[in-house]
Order: sequence, then structure tokens, then C-alpha cells
Amino acid sequence: MSLDRELSNAPGCGKVRAQDRPMKILSSTLLLAGFAFGSIAYGQDPSQAKPPQGPSDTPKPSVTGCLTKGVAAGQYTITDQKTGDKTPIAGPEQLDKFLNQTVTLTGTMGSQGQDKVFKPEAISQVSTTCEKSK
Repeated sequence: MSLDRELSNAPGCGKVRAQDRPMKILSSTLLLAGFAFGSIAYGQDPSQAKPPQGPSDTPKPSVTGCLTKGVAAGQYTITDQKTGDKTPIAGPEQLDKFLNQTVTLTGTMGSQGQDKVFKPEAISQVSTTCEKSK
């Protein structure tokens, strides 16, 4: 027996039978599609997708100045001692212990009716007095 005849009789070698052709075409097509889709997915530019930004990604605004009591309960005003700009504050009554002191408030700007007000979330004392800057 010749070497060619032995190899053609070995499993997986030799002529393809007619009933095996559709299966080989299907498997070749699936393999080719897998490579094509894999290449497309690998080639995507990740910089185009923007990750969702959480609330901690953006710094919260802060205001520094002399804290004074407003007309109604829960209303305060912080006055910038350099510029004299006044910012209305809507906050809890715990701010009373910081009245007439220089403080830094950190929080968010919101609205109360038609007026814009600052809603503090944190407070830090700068000075126990409200002295005008020179």
C-alpha cells in the first residue's frame, strides 16, 4: 500500500464526502463571523464612551464671609468681607451658633420661590468675628 493511499484513508484526510460539505461550510462561516465580530469589538475606541459622572465628581460651590440672621426662621445671609456681596442662605437653625462669625459654607445653589439661595451642606469656622478686610 502506498503512502498516499494510507493518508487518504486516515480520519480527517482525503476527499470530503457530499453529506459533510454543509457542516464544513457552516463551521467555516461561523468561524469567519466570529473573527470579524471580534475584530470589530476589539477595534472600538473606548474614549468615545463617557462614563456616568457621579455626584462626587464635581466639586460643590462654597462661599466665605460673615454669617448673619435673615428675617424669617431658617434664613441667613453671608456677606463677602472683601467685595460686600451678599448671598442668601437657606439653612437649619444650627447655623445660629455661627452668627456674626466668618465661616465657609459648602453646598448647592437652589431656589426658594423665585429667589436663588445657597443651601449649605457643610460649615467650617474661619474666624470668631466678622472683621472687614483691608
